[in-house]
Amino acid sequence: MNRTTLCVREVAAYLGIHRDMVYLLVKRNKIPHLVILNTIIFTKESLDVWAGDSGCNGA
Repeated sequence: MNRTTLCVREVAAYLGIHRDMVYLLVKRNKIPHLVILNTIIFTKESLDVWAGDSGCNGA
């Protein structure tokens, strides 16, 4: 079964940005994410929609 959730490191690689930028986007609530027990997770589907809507440039 394929995983559909990603961690910060994986999101940075997936989007081609630095991990610090991922944390900044999370802090500013500019990227769809979930926090579960102090762990930030992302769903690949929501990132694909977000990247398509914002082009990653509007963040």
